[in-house]
Amino acid sequence: MSQDQNLSFAAFQAILADLLCLDASLLEPEAYFITDLGVDSLRLVEILLRLEELGLEISPDLAWQLQTVGDAYKYYREHVAHP
Repeated sequence: MSQDQNLSFAAFQAILADLLCLDASLLEPEAYFITDLGVDSLRLVEILLRLEELGLEISPDLAWQLQTVGDAYKYYREHVAHP
């Protein structure tokens, strides 16, 4: 996927749902990766690798600060998406 392509929240949600093998409806902006979605450190690395494919590099330290799906999407919009 090109860095110039903007992902809607629904598309971002679908990518995470596929990666986490979860129903997309569970990936609401306020859903916490760890407590609500059961994301462990291995899954977090998988998410980071997939986001890198979208042009979004996140350090492991920062990744733990992106606690919700909404946090991750906001970071994507601020650092990759182009208006």
